[in-house]
Amino acid sequence: MCNNPHKGWYIHYYDNGIGAYGNRLDPSDSLSDFPGLNDIYLRLAWAYLEPEEGNYNWEVIDSIIDRWVARGHTISFRITCKETNDLVYATPEWVEKSGARGRMVGNGRAWAPDYGDPVFLEKLENFHRAFASRYDGKPWVEYIDIGSIGEWGEGHTAFSGWDDIPVEVVMKHIDLYKRCYKYSVLIISDDFIGQRDKDDGSDYKIYKYCLANGLGFRDDSANVYWYKVLGFGPSCIRSPELYSKIYRNLPVVLESDHYRSALHYNMWENGLPFEKALQETHATFIGFHYYPREWLTDNLQLACRLANKSGYWYFPKFAMMPDTFRTLSGRNYIRLTWENHGVAPAYHRYRLFLKLVNQDSGETFIQELIESDNRTWQPHEIIAEHCAIHLDENLAAGKYNLLIGMQDDCAFHRDRMIELAIKKERETQPGWYKLGEVMVR
Repeated sequence: MCNNPHKGWYIHYYDNGIGAYGNRLDPSDSLSDFPGLNDIYLRLAWAYLEPEEGNYNWEVIDSIIDRWVARGHTISFRITCKETNDLVYATPEWVEKSGARGRMVGNGRAWAPDYGDPVFLEKLENFHRAFASRYDGKPWVEYIDIGSIGEWGEGHTAFSGWDDIPVEVVMKHIDLYKRCYKYSVLIISDDFIGQRDKDDGSDYKIYKYCLANGLGFRDDSANVYWYKVLGFGPSCIRSPELYSKIYRNLPVVLESDHYRSALHYNMWENGLPFEKALQETHATFIGFHYYPREWLTDNLQLACRLANKSGYWYFPKFAMMPDTFRTLSGRNYIRLTWENHGVAPAYHRYRLFLKLVNQDSGETFIQELIESDNRTWQPHEIIAEHCAIHLDENLAAGKYNLLIGMQDDCAFHRDRMIELAIKKERETQPGWYKLGEVMVR
């Protein structure tokens, strides 16, 4: 398999509180054997991070961030304002005491804010400004969810009376995040759009607003039994058409229902419905609700297969070049043809290099192939790129091995080699693959 950055699996370290799921991992367990593990997802209620107005408890996430970033993983966030566990006030209680409107729901088990209330919005923005000043644009931040409306931040109110959140309120929340977060990728759940009961075009207005504001999308409904009851097919993706205008330019996040629930309702089926959901949504990041060690024990082969298919997965198809390169010629070239066997493009530009290694002396020549842009390699398309080679005029004549290699150039993964789908025996050193031999004259 290919283990590459900015794609693949994420794990819920915090989920519905601080008791699951990362708490079961031994502190020394880096999950180094988890295929394609990319980011650590911290979904946490606002109340944990600002228990008193203006007093922030960053340590509850910084301790996790420090540990996993040091292991080379990125971090993604969702800060919620309404939960369904034993936490009555996911929005801090002091917000209500400051005059924000809301009500108790579920027989007094949880306080649901009025998401359009000006006091609530003021306090929420103050928090996100503080959060953004600390984390926005950090090179290890993969994305930040817009998670301030609805149950678990998913944008629906299934446990709060199925209230239909007005379009104007949803737009206010999007605007709030856009004001606070200037650098990080923002993601929004499909339920911010599709949970609307009125057939008045409101869903399309929100969809257009998300597109205009450059938001990536996520779908948390894969393997959810209720969607199967409603007749949405084995993948349980209610609105796969939403993603057609997203995935070509921005990432999609896909999440399975709680693993135990999926097993109970016979929804898991060895992960095949989830794989179909991956194909329908063109997801780059994929995850599940459960303890990662236990889940991996049950699903190792699936983890490998979907780590490859999620996001990009590059196969060099063939290379065309002269059998002789000439140091004083401006007509040296290589034409590379690629196939992307993943379900989405990459959203980071990776630097493609050509390397020549003299078979006798070991002399090396390296050139970046600047004409190449992997972000244009759409899934299941055959792409050809023609790149000029400008040899050093002092390069010694002889027979050379010709290799290619691709590097991530982002600040966090700088110089990390991208693994290509080429036979292992062609890999001369990590990330460098021999395509053939050429003479240099």
